Amino acid sequence: MTWTFILIAFILYISLFIYNKHSKRKFNSWQKNSKAEFVNNVHENWKEIRIKTDDCIVINFDTKVNKNSPTYSLTNENETLYEWIERDPKRIDLIDLSRSKILCKYKLNGKTTTEFSTTVDMDKTVVEFKLRMRDFVSVYISEEFDKENYFIDLEFLNEEIDLTKFK
Repeated sequence: MTWTFILIAFILYISLFIYNKHSKRKFNSWQKNSKAEFVNNVHENWKEIRIKTDDCIVINFDTKVNKNSPTYSLTNENETLYEWIERDPKRIDLIDLSRSKILCKYKLNGKTTTEFSTTVDMDKTVVEFKLRMRDFVSVYISEEFDKENYFIDLEFLNEEIDLTKFK
């Protein structure tokens, strides 16, 4: 009789493992598709401002995050569902995160009129290097520009560095 319970528990454990992998894959594909739809909508409907990369500053924004806090989500790191469920909210488990803040100044007639900033989860040197390889950064503002509603297109940070340019 006990072997029946063990067999049922084992089958349940295997099915939960498969469901976890499937749901994580489905969530990641949904997240990529919704982000692509948003970026396409911004490119088509918002006004583009091009800012020279010389007018952009990269600031080191490294931080420590408590892995057991309620705001820490499962997508921040590759951890299993069981590790995420079993975490103790009273225990402090700090993780180092490499972050960089990009601050771009839009200059009109030599005067800074507006500053745009965003934070990315990448090392400062990598962001600075990839930024300096480009001529400009595209910032998209909506028609109802209220100083808060803008999108900085940083898709180039996800691209691989083409080393053939340096030969």
